[in-house]
Amino acid sequence: MSKSDSAFKQLYSELFRANCDWNKVPTTYKKALKVLVMESFPHFLVTDGFFFIPCYFTKEAVADYKKNYNFSIVDLSDKVIVLNSWHLEMNKVNSAETFTSYCNLEARLVVTSFKPMLQDKINASRYPVNLYRDDEMKTTI
Repeated sequence: MSKSDSAFKQLYSELFRANCDWNKVPTTYKKALKVLVMESFPHFLVTDGFFFIPCYFTKEAVADYKKNYNFSIVDLSDKVIVLNSWHLEMNKVNSAETFTSYCNLEARLVVTSFKPMLQDKINASRYPVNLYRDDEMKTTI
């Protein structure tokens, strides 16, 4: 597999090609995502096995999770989750302070519905790296 097999890289590239307008991203990219939680605190980072990105949850997603599961979101580190409902939104940030950004831009993965898949495993072929440090992604941005 190559870096081009990264779901995150393809998805974020499509967002930037659509001039950062989520509504212009083809619906083929808006399906449920199965990801591995790389880190749950202080940042919630998820990986597709190639790259990692931050994951932001809506209040409703957290409330629904707490209602249906009896363990903390922080305990999901190294576990697989399925993001059922999500979108990307563009934010201006200070890249000197936000390590998951480039040129003061951060595309945020905002999750509105998710569930843990505690029995599932995702095996990374290498240690995932920050998507925003990939040279092709920098050029796209």
